[in-house]
Amino acid sequence: MKRILILCTCLTFLTSCADRETIDEIQVVNSIGYDYIPQSNKVRGTILYPIYKYGPTEEPSIIAATANSSFDIPLRLNNKSSLPVAFGQLRSIVMGKEFATHGVDELVNTIARNPDLGRNIKLSIADGNAHELLSSVTKKKIKDYQFISNLIEQNIRTENLPNTNLQIFLFSFFSDDRDPYLPVLAQQKDAIKLKGLALFKQQKVVTTIGMKETFLFKLLTSGAKHGRYSVKIKENDRRGEIILQNLRTKTKYEIKGNHQHPSIIAHLTIDGLVKEFPGWINLTDPASIKMVEKTLQKDIEKDGDAFIKKLQRHKIDPICFTDYVRSKTRGFNSEKFKAQYPDMNIKVKARVHLIQTGISN
Repeated sequence: MKRILILCTCLTFLTSCADRETIDEIQVVNSIGYDYIPQSNKVRGTILYPIYKYGPTEEPSIIAATANSSFDIPLRLNNKSSLPVAFGQLRSIVMGKEFATHGVDELVNTIARNPDLGRNIKLSIADGNAHELLSSVTKKKIKDYQFISNLIEQNIRTENLPNTNLQIFLFSFFSDDRDPYLPVLAQQKDAIKLKGLALFKQQKVVTTIGMKETFLFKLLTSGAKHGRYSVKIKENDRRGEIILQNLRTKTKYEIKGNHQHPSIIAHLTIDGLVKEFPGWINLTDPASIKMVEKTLQKDIEKDGDAFIKKLQRHKIDPICFTDYVRSKTRGFNSEKFKAQYPDMNIKVKARVHLIQTGISN
């Protein structure tokens, strides 16, 4: 009898008090977009959600509403929806260009405190209007309500995009020594493409980089596999283009100088595959292979140095040189390092090894 009483007591405490939700009775949101409207100083929120029809088919649709702040957007959207809006299956958050440059502090604090949101949500910046970007998903050429999150995930796994999600963004956003970044999405008629990365200083986007610089960013932050890099090549009067596919890269940092005048060298050891090259290059010839490796190495070092100089001009550190120097410096002074950072000597040294040469078109 005593055991039965204990069991009943435990079951009482284990019983959940949360309301149950039936999928047919809620509006399951997959993506939400935020735009700043400067004329009225208001925020427009747009949700993308699937409409389930008979059988396995589903159609993406949108609802939009305006409010005084991003915090009020869910309430305004519920006022325009026939079903309660549910964000438990949210896969992506898109911020319009105006919204991102105006400041994302209010939105970030709101989503950081929301326990319903998964930490693997993909955040991005629209190169224009988030409402129009989400609207294009409902057009005939896309018609996939998970297109944005799948696009970002695929480019992380196989192309130039560095790893990014809500957890990584929040970690950088609330850090004192590193700056966050997010992928930039651009609209082309009824299509959507990845354009590069938006780089933040505190709560605002201050600059963007293209896909070639994004490749370098990925190598400098994580080494990693995958990604493509193109370089122009010439020999005498012959010209062409080489496309390198990164198979694996090891990244190692080295500190030179002293506490008063530190310098950093980023060593990149790249094993790659040549995907395309001009017909006048014979990649069965060891001398030609060395010439291509040297060309790639020189170009990566030049573009890498220029990219880091761009970060220094904007006084942003998304690669987080600060953390590396801190880990190697006794009595590290963060404020002193930040003052030195814009003029610090930071160089990229690359070693390219072609282990496969692909085929020529």
